[in-house]
Amino acid sequence: MDAETDFNRGEWLQALKAEREEVADYYLNQFSWRGTRMPEGFTGPLYYPLDERWRLPARLDRDAPGTGMRTQLPTSVGDLRDFDVYGVFVFQVDGQEQRLTAYSAVPAGTGDDLLFVPFRDATSGKETYGAGRYLDVSRVDTQEYILDFNMAYNPSCAYSPRYNCPYPPSENHLKIPVEAGEKIPFGH
Repeated sequence: MDAETDFNRGEWLQALKAEREEVADYYLNQFSWRGTRMPEGFTGPLYYPLDERWRLPARLDRDAPGTGMRTQLPTSVGDLRDFDVYGVFVFQVDGQEQRLTAYSAVPAGTGDDLLFVPFRDATSGKETYGAGRYLDVSRVDTQEYILDFNMAYNPSCAYSPRYNCPYPPSENHLKIPVEAGEKIPFGH
């Protein structure tokens, strides 16, 4: 069974809208701004319009160089955070092959069922957060995935510099613009 067999556009739209409402509620009512203040007039994150074209079939290459190795990603506070390289997502955008490395958390525990995919793209620093964005992808038992860039989100350090956020590695810098998901905070 491929990853698209059960796709229902209406359910997808409803789920993403509900997710965005939950995220807005979190930033408005629960987020620790850690010594910074919520900007006046802030109503929640800003997003590109939902676009089904940014739900992309991808193959997870578990034999890519570095898979299974431990690596360290630099963070916004200047330290290093450990991750295991889980594999490389290979997908197409406008007929051009793209690749993004997927990581699993170290130590294992919370979020074990998710793959962490930090990335930058041609919108970074212009329309989206300059340091990059993240995708969390649910693990499946096959090599076939859907990367839904509508779910791309900013790290917490986009809202308060007192958070410790891993930077996307150079191999996860896409040259294309990914015009989906969360935009630069506060519209600037």
